[in-house]
Amino acid sequence: MSSNPFVVPPKIPADLCEEILFCCREAWNWGGLRGFNGNVSRLWDCPPFGTLILMTRAGVCKGRLNAADICLLRADGTLFSGGPASSEAAMHLAVYRARPDCRAVLHTHPPHLLALGIRLAGRMEDFLRLPLYESEVWRARLGVAPACAPGTTELAERVAEQAQQYPAVWMSGHGLCACGETLAEALGLSEQLEHLAEVQLMSGIGDTGTEEA
Repeated sequence: MSSNPFVVPPKIPADLCEEILFCCREAWNWGGLRGFNGNVSRLWDCPPFGTLILMTRAGVCKGRLNAADICLLRADGTLFSGGPASSEAAMHLAVYRARPDCRAVLHTHPPHLLALGIRLAGRMEDFLRLPLYESEVWRARLGVAPACAPGTTELAERVAEQAQQYPAVWMSGHGLCACGETLAEALGLSEQLEHLAEVQLMSGIGDTGTEEA
């Protein structure tokens, strides 16, 4: 609920709710979200309150999300309505501060990217290195943050550092954070990177003792 009991929080527009629900359903369909993992946020310019943040709340299954599962945060991260906010709220806020052009953040746990990270055992120089034109195009948009405990200030800071230069950040041992002007942009970027990881796993390129084609 609002930090000020005398201020009535604004009603979130139906189209913005549907945008978040659609993004979660799509990410669920290709496996980027499962169970209670992952989180989504979007900025909302809402006079006279200024810029507010719509975010999926903690402990909800993203594949069966409804409008009541979206909470509202002020720009400083304090809860305005709904909640509790996602445990990764600090990371979303840090990315927005690092990238003024960013209006949406999607944090997924893509299974092929996770499996590839495990298989390569930290050899990030081989991560998504494929003899394909699109490999370098999309890999150039991916930064890497070191392994940090989820929900921590350290993770938020490391992701924000990478986000200043890259629209997608691989959180080692954790998942993917993608941002963009829209959730559709962040979703598409996440899908592209997950697809390349699937191709690399199928090809075996980067495995110890495997020569690249």
